[in-house]
Amino acid sequence: MREKLRRWAYPLAALALTAVIVGGVLTAAPRPVDRVDALSHRLRCPVCQGESVADSPSETATQIRDQVAEMVAAGRTDAEILDHYVARYGRWVLLDPPLAGDMVLLWLLPVGAAAGGLAVVVSRRRRAAPEPELGESDRLMLAAEVARVRVGEDTP
Repeated sequence: MREKLRRWAYPLAALALTAVIVGGVLTAAPRPVDRVDALSHRLRCPVCQGESVADSPSETATQIRDQVAEMVAAGRTDAEILDHYVARYGRWVLLDPPLAGDMVLLWLLPVGAAAGGLAVVVSRRRRAAPEPELGESDRLMLAAEVARVRVGEDTP
């Protein structure tokens, strides 16, 4: 009995420790630096337009990152900060557009394409030609061939 308990003690302790660590990570408030970085990755650079503010080397992107840091330090929420830039530049400034209005099509198009592809694959599998049934003469020929091969396996 003690041996079973001892065998399960280490895995249970490791599981409990993992649960405590994961719980702490999930419930911890993000640091201001992390929030600035996350918000900077969600905003499109007005100069580069193909890069996020976090990745862009432009002076405008640097100014936006500094402004975001100031807003985070002032206690503004993520939504307030993003709304500020949407009001200033328009919705195109968001690299991950919200699921609303005309942006719904942008989010649903890949899902629709995947569903269409899956439908094509399923329909082709259903339309596959059925395997032909063997007639009596074919079965006899197959049985004779299997018997011939088995006899050949028995001999050295």
